[in-house]
Amino acid sequence: MTELADPAAAVEAFDCPMCAAPAGSACRTRGGKVAPKYHTPRFMLVPQLRTELEVRTLAERRPGRVWQAGPAVDASAPAPAARPTRVGYARCSTAQQELDSQLDALKQAGCEPIFAEKISTRIKVRPEVIKAMNYARTIKQAVPHQRVILTVHEMKRLGCGAAELLAIAEDLRHHDIELELLTGPLQGIYNPCGHGAA
Repeated sequence: MTELADPAAAVEAFDCPMCAAPAGSACRTRGGKVAPKYHTPRFMLVPQLRTELEVRTLAERRPGRVWQAGPAVDASAPAPAARPTRVGYARCSTAQQELDSQLDALKQAGCEPIFAEKISTRIKVRPEVIKAMNYARTIKQAVPHQRVILTVHEMKRLGCGAAELLAIAEDLRHHDIELELLTGPLQGIYNPCGHGAA
């Protein structure tokens, strides 16, 4: 990833989807102060910053002081990215099983980030699949026109029961997130708004 010389300036080129700060202005808190860092969905609008944990507000914006709008900037929706955002998820059931082959396949498919865990599908709360889906939802919320794909090696990595898989598929459909299976009889990309979608 190429680092931006001034991430804060790149972030301010866009309106904030969380606090409605206009382009050219810092983010603001609910109390009407200048936020110490930009809201995550806002800096996710800048592709090079999507893996950052935070982007600090410019010192000249005087974080903690009463918020005032900055100079007006024409906020324009970024052009659709040439390639979709692929969020990878890998899982195996036991500590003795290896994840390397799944991780290699997900990297080869262009996934970034990749969430992985060694946990049985019998355990209903699997932290890393929750993180993967939350990340995909956040990207889609911040950049609605961006194609977001949740990619797994094969269907059984997501879950084993029909009810669970249907619930995951419905959640992805609701958030307009595509599902990609790299191997197996159902290999391919499934568009929630495509043929057969309700």
